[in-house]
Amino acid sequence: MRKKDIIFCIILLMLQFIPTACRDDYFMNEEIGEGNATLSVTLCFDQEDAALGTTRAEGGDEGNAIQNINSLCMLFYDTTGKLVHNYIVKGEGLVIDPDVSGWSYNLEDNRIDEDKDEQGNQFEDSKTGTAMFKLRPIKRGKYYIYAVANMGDLTQYKDKITTREGLKAISLQWDPDDISQNSEMFGVFSLTPDRNAPDDLVTINSPGVQLHSWLRRAASKVTVAFDGSGLYANVQIYIENVILKDIPKTCSLGNPNTPGLVSEDVPDPDSYKDPDWKPEMHARSERYTASNGLYSEGKSIKIQKLPADLSVLTPENYIHICNDLHRYMGKGEEGDEQDIITNTHAHKAQSLFFYENMQGKGKSKKQSQNGVDIDYPDPDEQKEGSGWKDEKPYGTYVEVTGYYRCTAANEHVGAGPIKFRFMLGQDVTTDYNATRNTHYKLTLKFKGYGNDADWHIEYEEPSDIYVSTPQYISYLYNKSMNVTLKVVGEIKPNSTLDAKILGKDEDTGFTGWRPWGNGTSAFPTVPNDFYYSGWIYNDGPWNSFLSLRKTSLVKIVVPGYEDKPSWQTPINTKYNETYYNEKNKGNRSYKISNIGADDLADGEYSVKSNGKEHIFTIPLYTRAKELVTKTGFTGNNPYSAYPRKERIKFTIQVKDDVTGTYVPKTAYLDMIQVRRIENPKGVWRSAGKSDNFHVTLMRLPYDNAEDFKPFNSEGAWRATIIDGGDDFITLRSTVEGSGSDNVQQTGVKSIEGAGEHPIDFWIDFKGTIPEGATPRCAIVRVRYHNYTCEHDIFVRQGYAPITINGNAESNNNPAWTSYNVYRFDANNAPVYTKSPLEEGSLFRRGNRTAILASNNDRSGFTFGVEPTGSFNVLEFGSATTSQKTWSQLAPSTDDVTNRFKEWSIAGDHERIATIEDFYTLESTSIHSNINKAYGVLYGDGATETQKSVKEAFGYDHNEDPTNSKKGMRGCFVFNVNNSRNIFFPIGKSGYGRRKGMTSNREKVGTLRYAQRTDYYNNDGTGNIQYVPLFYDLFERPGAIYQCRNRLESTNNEVKNSSAFDINYFTMGFEGFENGASNNNNGSDSDACFIRTVKY
Repeated sequence: MRKKDIIFCIILLMLQFIPTACRDDYFMNEEIGEGNATLSVTLCFDQEDAALGTTRAEGGDEGNAIQNINSLCMLFYDTTGKLVHNYIVKGEGLVIDPDVSGWSYNLEDNRIDEDKDEQGNQFEDSKTGTAMFKLRPIKRGKYYIYAVANMGDLTQYKDKITTREGLKAISLQWDPDDISQNSEMFGVFSLTPDRNAPDDLVTINSPGVQLHSWLRRAASKVTVAFDGSGLYANVQIYIENVILKDIPKTCSLGNPNTPGLVSEDVPDPDSYKDPDWKPEMHARSERYTASNGLYSEGKSIKIQKLPADLSVLTPENYIHICNDLHRYMGKGEEGDEQDIITNTHAHKAQSLFFYENMQGKGKSKKQSQNGVDIDYPDPDEQKEGSGWKDEKPYGTYVEVTGYYRCTAANEHVGAGPIKFRFMLGQDVTTDYNATRNTHYKLTLKFKGYGNDADWHIEYEEPSDIYVSTPQYISYLYNKSMNVTLKVVGEIKPNSTLDAKILGKDEDTGFTGWRPWGNGTSAFPTVPNDFYYSGWIYNDGPWNSFLSLRKTSLVKIVVPGYEDKPSWQTPINTKYNETYYNEKNKGNRSYKISNIGADDLADGEYSVKSNGKEHIFTIPLYTRAKELVTKTGFTGNNPYSAYPRKERIKFTIQVKDDVTGTYVPKTAYLDMIQVRRIENPKGVWRSAGKSDNFHVTLMRLPYDNAEDFKPFNSEGAWRATIIDGGDDFITLRSTVEGSGSDNVQQTGVKSIEGAGEHPIDFWIDFKGTIPEGATPRCAIVRVRYHNYTCEHDIFVRQGYAPITINGNAESNNNPAWTSYNVYRFDANNAPVYTKSPLEEGSLFRRGNRTAILASNNDRSGFTFGVEPTGSFNVLEFGSATTSQKTWSQLAPSTDDVTNRFKEWSIAGDHERIATIEDFYTLESTSIHSNINKAYGVLYGDGATETQKSVKEAFGYDHNEDPTNSKKGMRGCFVFNVNNSRNIFFPIGKSGYGRRKGMTSNREKVGTLRYAQRTDYYNNDGTGNIQYVPLFYDLFERPGAIYQCRNRLESTNNEVKNSSAFDINYFTMGFEGFENGASNNNNGSDSDACFIRTVKY
């Protein structure tokens, strides 16, 4: 089967096809001699090759569905066109003519010269099969000789084959159910091999004659591939179906086939090349009823089934085309290999078959000649000259259906169903002759915004609101993104675009504080036991992450409880709702014109109008970090494996296209708060180290996963070294993150990454600093998912103590050491861990005996397990491990007397951090330059992000501090103005606390961060309805740090605390009162970490 490659471009359409050899006419005029001739017959035909690849599409038929010869007749006609003999050459169950002998059938590669290029190589898709046989001597003479394959012995056509005109005029009937029944072939014989041999008399005038015929199928086939390399960023086309439409019901066996033709006369072959040829055709309305008309549809190739709820469409979950990773169609991690096009056009690739359809020349197939105006904007089937079907009502065309999405922040924003149509023919301009025996390899090449008017595209935008959904917002609190909406139509005067956060799904009762998933690979289903799904007290959008107005607080506090510990807040408080409604966080109206300062106070928006198109650019915000701390609700996504989702309803009054009256139009936008990114969060180097670090942002695919996985940014991404820090690092791009088409970016402060590529780049260090020198600090800010989501990476070189504000250290402005305490020496001086990543030891209040972190890996001492024996410890002043029970680790009388209230240590201007020191790192002001972040820190020896959770979280005392690839979870405190950052590890296990006072009869000394010991709803109090995020708090990570001083009574003031609480899950950061040592003698004291400061 010959091939025809057609590449359709949205802006530039181009036809590629294989040239054929020139016709070599052969005719013998000598006098015919006496006697018979023996004929050696060779038949060639296009046959299919092995598959070059596979495709996920369903439907259509295998490309070799109508290949090869099942039966064969050879017919001789005299010079008057009357049948001389019909030789039955081959056919199962047929009586083979005895004059036929020596049948051989070869499916190997047997190509004639015209099927080879100048170097002797075969043209693609021209592989031929060959049949050879001999015919016993027949009388010499001149004959019209034909081959007919796959039509049995022609008995049912015995009246028609009596003449050559009748033979060629046999009307074949298309079988829409069994494509293999449409495999009829026809060929003329010549004395020399010629694919395009004319239908002329053949002279047989020698004892032995070699005859050649090229069999041509009556049917052709179409394969369709896609190329999105020319699309603009932020454009995605989700292909659903490829269907062949208006295929011929019948086909003439040996004459050109023109469905709809009234006359039975065979048109002159040159007519099909004549643009002025206008034969008499059946009416347009008769195209499906005429006997030589059309079937409305042929077969289709189902690429995928798009969901009913199109808001769940994401590049990770559904097959699409874009200009990034999936230029040639794909999804998820599938790449952009151009082999996809080759595979789609492979011989056995799913194909759409049809009979020849010759409709001649016609108008240009382009939808727009100038690229701006549509030539025929109102096609009408009933109106000739309206451009309907390119004025070829009986032509065959391919239709591609799908869904279009553009998230560009301009007038092209939009989303909706889309159809692409193309009329088949020998070129992409004016030819409508879909010839037989041809493989049409259509490559639909999109350009620009993809829905531009350069091709026959059905994409309508009636009066309505258009917004691409879903869209993404950062997992971090107090972050923003802009969403672009387009309103098409005449807006009612003085009306506004009104937005409302729905907050609660009326069908499912789902609210946005919960983890969310829809069962796809991008958003896996959340296990039922992962969160509390029962009834929630006073549930609503006020408990969730999204706001239509600018966030003004880090922490929402019930009035009167500003300096109280969070646990004192009444559990049944409704202040989240009160605050949300008072500040009108869930509702906002946007004016079309006359926008004043008051309209912009809660976040600037803009409106650009161009006729009846209005582009709104609207900011959306994540809320405060703590939405009344007691409730546990937060604007920061606490979940590492699952996103959260809320829905916004937009409404505006627009004039209806049909009625002409103003009616409310609505649109819904799903906002997904992406899952929390922990890995990596920080990269530190000691003063003498400058190893570069390969960053790959990773996330957990599901809860309790053993490995992190990279993920692709939906839209472009960027990494930037923010201003204010020290100049000691640069960034370098990678092919993995920025694509192979982009020039490598090296030694820069900001790099650009490609959409649908992982966030992948290098942090390069510039030299080293002297040991003990002031550390150098920087922050690399990554914005991904089309710059809507944010993630910071904290970089530091040097481990010397630093102040967070950059000023000189003092009693009120201490410099924080970079290490936790490992043990105390005999002089009462702290001995620090070997690395800032190492968690250090746990100490009960006042007791200088170090409870080693290695206990956490011992059987009987791991998380949640009640200790069954003695702990491995380092006693005061000793570097040798010994064992002590929990009771032996209680503060002694000397400890209580000398260190319980004021825990002093040796050292020059050095102390255990006081509660006041910790609160220099805390701020509830949204404008504070001091902030917190939580995630994984890598140190010396780590040069890339670790995929294994065990490696990413697993740094311990056994690691070589100069050469370890492992990381540690913890809390970063950073100054956004100067990039200085401090790190507090929570421990390899994730639980930086051994409890001295327990509940539910849990044994003292148990390794557990939380006070609770079971799921919140198992305690019988019913309080879970007030604090659903604490459902599984008992197993959530965090750490407690001892403070230097302890008051006998804190008077319920967190700033009088004797310990500090770092909640890794809820991202809490506050005083713990005397929760780590409730009794004044320390008998119930916890074992906690210790961090010191210099002053």
